[in-house]
Amino acid sequence: MRWANAGHPPPLIINPEGTIAELTDWHGDLMLGVDPAARRRESVITLKRETTVLLYTDGLIERRRSSLDEGMARLRSAAADLADRALDELCDELIDLLVEGKPEDDVALVAIRLHRQDRPRPAEAGPLKVPPTVKPDPAAH
Repeated sequence: MRWANAGHPPPLIINPEGTIAELTDWHGDLMLGVDPAARRRESVITLKRETTVLLYTDGLIERRRSSLDEGMARLRSAAADLADRALDELCDELIDLLVEGKPEDDVALVAIRLHRQDRPRPAEAGPLKVPPTVKPDPAAH
């Protein structure tokens, strides 16, 4: 996976065995729009099959009465507890657990699960829709 950080918290990884890892420390690049000439650092990591990647805004973890580190600890704990859930259930439950009432900031959560390509496509991955200009990989069916 290749990514660049635009001032958001670091991606969180749920490994197939349920362990949690952050992909970077808390230093991100300058937020988008502040300086159009700002350069972005790219990071690259190889992920295991069945890994789940969580990308989110600080509104998911930030609270006035606690630090970002405490919010990250809450997210790590909740993600570990919910690691075995289907992706849509994982997202719904994380938001239910971490967002209290009306959020003080925007809340966005994107979750990606790397399905095994040496097995049939799981139902939770949805239908295989490929644009007509792209030739589908027969092994992906």
